[in-house]
Amino acid sequence: MLLSLISPEKVVFTGDVEMIVIPGAKGDFGVLNHHAPFMTMLRQGAVTLYQNGKPDQVFSITGGFCEVTPEGCVVLADGVENP
Repeated sequence: MLLSLISPEKVVFTGDVEMIVIPGAKGDFGVLNHHAPFMTMLRQGAVTLYQNGKPDQVFSITGGFCEVTPEGCVVLADGVENP
């Protein structure tokens, strides 16, 4: 699935991932390929990218919005850190 993680300053990550766990406003949620479309607000927390069933990269965000489509996921973050 294609993920784009974008901060106000730059595109932080664009690429294919197996799964993403995202800090939604009402709790963490996972996104896999062909997920049902939706849009939600995000809270501060970790965006975890998975490859081969294991966490591959973790980005810390300060909030923002997320749009999920069957083709992929776009995270528009207020701020992003890669610890």
